[in-house]
Amino acid sequence: MSIRKKCLIFVFIIVIVPMFLIFLLSNIILNNQIEKSAQGYLENAFMLANNEMIDRLNEMKKVSIRTTKSTEFQKEIQSENVSTLNKTIKGIDEVYDYIDFYMVFDEKKILMTSEPNIKDSKFSRLNMLIDKAESTHNTITSEELFNINDLFYDNSKEYNKFKVLINKENDESEYLTKCLVAITISPVYDNEKDNPIGFLVIGSVVNNDDYFPKTYSKSVENSYLAISVEGIRVASNVRSPKKENYIGSSIPIGVSTVEKEKNSYYGKQSIDGEIHIFLDKTILDCDGNIVGVLGVGIPEYKFSIIMNTQRGIIIFVCIFSLAIMLFLCKYASNKITAPIIKATELANQISKGNNEVVIDERFLEEKNSETTILLKAFQKMADDLKCAENQRVIYLQKLRNEQFEQQKLSKQLYILNESLEEKVKLRTEDLREAIISLKKAGKVKSLFLANMSHELRTPLSAIITCSEILKEGIFGPLNEKQLKHVGNIFNSGNHLLKLINDVLDISKIEAGKMTLMLGVYSISDVVVESFSIVKSLAYRKNIDISININPSDFTIKVDANKLKQILYNLLSNAIKFTPKNGKVVVELIKNGDYMQITVEDNGIGIKEEDQKRIFNEFEQVDNSYERQYEGTGLGLPLTKKLVEMHGGEIFLVSQINNGTKVIITLPINIDKNMNSSN
Repeated sequence: MSIRKKCLIFVFIIVIVPMFLIFLLSNIILNNQIEKSAQGYLENAFMLANNEMIDRLNEMKKVSIRTTKSTEFQKEIQSENVSTLNKTIKGIDEVYDYIDFYMVFDEKKILMTSEPNIKDSKFSRLNMLIDKAESTHNTITSEELFNINDLFYDNSKEYNKFKVLINKENDESEYLTKCLVAITISPVYDNEKDNPIGFLVIGSVVNNDDYFPKTYSKSVENSYLAISVEGIRVASNVRSPKKENYIGSSIPIGVSTVEKEKNSYYGKQSIDGEIHIFLDKTILDCDGNIVGVLGVGIPEYKFSIIMNTQRGIIIFVCIFSLAIMLFLCKYASNKITAPIIKATELANQISKGNNEVVIDERFLEEKNSETTILLKAFQKMADDLKCAENQRVIYLQKLRNEQFEQQKLSKQLYILNESLEEKVKLRTEDLREAIISLKKAGKVKSLFLANMSHELRTPLSAIITCSEILKEGIFGPLNEKQLKHVGNIFNSGNHLLKLINDVLDISKIEAGKMTLMLGVYSISDVVVESFSIVKSLAYRKNIDISININPSDFTIKVDANKLKQILYNLLSNAIKFTPKNGKVVVELIKNGDYMQITVEDNGIGIKEEDQKRIFNEFEQVDNSYERQYEGTGLGLPLTKKLVEMHGGEIFLVSQINNGTKVIITLPINIDKNMNSSN
């Protein structure tokens, strides 16, 4: 038997047999795991359905927080302007059409307004949730089970819309008067007081709402969703062959049936002769109490189609892989055996005295292959037999000459390397001395600026104090002209003092004398204090400043004063270069171990060629003799240095006449960040 056939048989045994065993084993495992796969399939489907409900609650929470943090909304509550309150919230209702009711309470928890008219706003569970929101100072979201009679008047449009028919005998009908409600309660605070000035309650009723069933079935084809309260389906899209619009199951799963440890129930159920597999899990309120059951299901034959499809995929992949493996094995065997067969042919030629040996280049492509080495050995043997003794002597002499030339070149290369190393050493020493000189000059400059700034602040503070005393008229009244000049002295002194302070701060940082006073602070407190400094500037130009913190509040370990200075510099720059009636957007987002601060305006913008020098000291975009905007050119450079001291980074994106966006990333815990970098 030839070596090629032996290779093919060996590869066949090595590849085909394990592949066949894997195929049999995968079918056995697949058949044994159908039940577990069905439950796992429904577990994943349930996560999709549950995420839809969670997403709606989160969206309601964001809407509620955004509304209650609005200054206009706070003023409307304080002034008890009910008509304006209704217009504001109805505007929200038009955007989020799933909101079914809202209530606004004052600081004493007395109902100010509601839509539609609420029958009883003081039932116990609602009061408990309002108290919880007040005690936690945060927005409360929950899935709650309320009596429709507590919310809506009998026979009202809303009452008839949300009551669920249980059964109908003759002319009498029995209804479920409980309703499952997604509710959000937000306390309203003003910017100066810690106590709430009111509460906003918004709710979305799940009863008879087909939003969740329809959305779920679009995501999970051939599957359905049902939401139950006290064993009664309040929202569902179960389909059966006989009843196209069948709502609810004939035997709904109640809360008592759900397993206590897992809060779930998995089973099968016949609907008009069609077997459905389903998974029910509890819906909990914010206190962990069970208020309902969320269930997902799929007809068993539909799931069987999915499993058969998977089995078909396995069979196809196995056959396809087998075909590829056989092709590769045949190619590999030919590749391996071809040089060996060729070497056998060459040996036969040489043994017969034929020294004209020609080897195809394709057999010599793999230089380190044993077969290639063998073929070259046969070729050399044939050449040795063919060549005469004198040719071999000439060949050897040629080799000696080449060796001599190589040794000569090697010596020259060695000499050149030694010369190059000496030049590199000299150049490196020159660069080292230049770097040391630059560091000394930079340190001397920083120390000089720090000392000069310190010496200038003392007389400048005296000038500001004296001008302020004269301005206030402590030593007697001044006429209008004197008062104007004294005011100019006072303003110019303060401007110069700020410039000196910025120069001093930059000099301290460069001289390595500035340290961080670290502490753990609430980011919302830092932002509010920074905004309070610049809000008068914004109001003067009628600039709208919106602040978004996500999550609504979190702590960060920083030097609070430095972070306030960073935010002040960014906000004051944005306000300065934004025209009247403009807009400034501030976003603070927690992302893992880092926080991202974004300050974006729709102001004049910065040219691309000017953006490279905007972080240099005393640099401004407008360097003309008469600049339109005041400034020292130290705000952004100082901000950059303070950010880098915290281990962060700063970026700037801008287009001329389209505004500027400044992005800062800071570590949440500077100590942890420094340890990990070490």
